[in-house]
Amino acid sequence: MGLYFKQKGLEVGGYYSRTYEHAERAAKLTGTVAYSSIAELMSNSKMVWITASDDALPVLAMEIAQLDIPPQQIKAFVHTSGVHSTMVLQPIKDAGFPIYCAHPLMAFGQPEESAVQLNEAYFTLDSSLVEEDEKETLNNDDDYLTGLFEKTGNHTLLIDSQKKELYHCAASVLSNYLVTLLNLAYEMFAKSGMTKSEIKKATAPLLNSTLKNIAENEHMSDALTGAIKRGDGSTVAKHLETLHLHMPDKQPLYKALGRETMSMLRDDRLREMLD
Repeated sequence: MGLYFKQKGLEVGGYYSRTYEHAERAAKLTGTVAYSSIAELMSNSKMVWITASDDALPVLAMEIAQLDIPPQQIKAFVHTSGVHSTMVLQPIKDAGFPIYCAHPLMAFGQPEESAVQLNEAYFTLDSSLVEEDEKETLNNDDDYLTGLFEKTGNHTLLIDSQKKELYHCAASVLSNYLVTLLNLAYEMFAKSGMTKSEIKKATAPLLNSTLKNIAENEHMSDALTGAIKRGDGSTVAKHLETLHLHMPDKQPLYKALGRETMSMLRDDRLREMLD
């Protein structure tokens, strides 16, 4: 993200990490500074992004809140967790600093490639849990995140902070379990006789056309093809038979996915064989 922000003309000061080598690596990549302590980073920052692991956020919030930082120095603390709401930084807010959350809705890989992908990424912001009489004051504040994303050109989405965990679960299903399903399909292709070197290239058109169908249809069910949509019980029966013979431990997952597909289609014709 630091590389991306720099490419967008924003000033990036540097990095602190629990492992100094990590900070050095990030600083070298972005032409910035590797700090040896949180306090040192704070003394040279106006906006602080906390990109630590989810479990580390409450601990870091307490540690930062106990530092002697002039309230006017840092204009915003932002964490990037998908599962925590803004309020995980409550100790920092209690110390007198504005807090935010901005979660980039994408899967990160190599820094240079991810910096390119961030051009199209949406950032999700969550609605803070505030009393009604506080909302007008907050809405009139100089929102640093709004200004930042206007500069980068990224779209933002507002989600319910009380359902942040559900949002993150959805992102995990989409990103992580898509990989899991692809791996399962590749294993089946391999057992059918295709070589591993062939599978990815051979199945790419199928995967790309499926994603295209999803993008071009208003309803997800309209992007479906195959036996369950057709109600083709004989084909599903053959699937179940071959899984029982060659990959019996995968049959329950096939059935569960089939039931979920029927639920999406609102069609229970094959319910009995998939229960």
